[in-house]
Amino acid sequence: MAISSFTWALRFARILAGIFLFVGCGLTLVLLGGMADAATDSVVRLSLRTDRPAQFEFWYAMQAGYEDGAKHQPRHSAWDKLPALQLAPGRAFDLVANPITPLLRYPEPSAPKRLALLALGALPGAVSVPGLLFWIYGSWLLLKLVQDVTPETPFTEANARRLARLALLVLGLSLWDYAAQACVLALVPAFRAVGVASSLNHYVQLSTEELPGFQVGFMLSVIAAVYRRGVVLSQEAELVI
Repeated sequence: MAISSFTWALRFARILAGIFLFVGCGLTLVLLGGMADAATDSVVRLSLRTDRPAQFEFWYAMQAGYEDGAKHQPRHSAWDKLPALQLAPGRAFDLVANPITPLLRYPEPSAPKRLALLALGALPGAVSVPGLLFWIYGSWLLLKLVQDVTPETPFTEANARRLARLALLVLGLSLWDYAAQACVLALVPAFRAVGVASSLNHYVQLSTEELPGFQVGFMLSVIAAVYRRGVVLSQEAELVI
């Protein structure tokens, strides 16, 4: 009964992994379409965060915690906030009114810069290259992993390597997010708006924020280490038999 349930679970997992890989291939077409639009449309549109700067928010949180704990001056309610619907359009840019995610819009004559912003995930609603890599390569690793598992041999060296690669993929994308934020700061002009302490390129929202973070990568690393230990124990058991 237990083996039968495990077999059905494996079949279901293989179907899901195949669907994920199919979706990843479909997202490739979406990215290509976005690249065509970015190459021809000279106007860049970027979503902005209203609660706090999107760039390197971890360091803002550390500063807020320090001022709250050490200086007894709560900073959480005094963070830089983007006053939506209250910013007058500037000469080189304008802000489309939206109380949740204002839209920064400005002309960008350089097609390579527009394509770079698309690849980084800065353009709203577009697929980023890191996101596409996660969907395709991560789904392929998952599909090969569940295809290699059987009720008789749940632990294999190949799957141990695949789990380690999946963990490295998630950890790498988590670290890449910081590099992407730095690239956005360099690509987007430092527009200024009344009532905002930092330039508007500090508030650009990236689609890569939706990808699994460092915590998921760390958990996958632990699971990969435990799985590798299971492979060693199963090999030792076979030698004893």
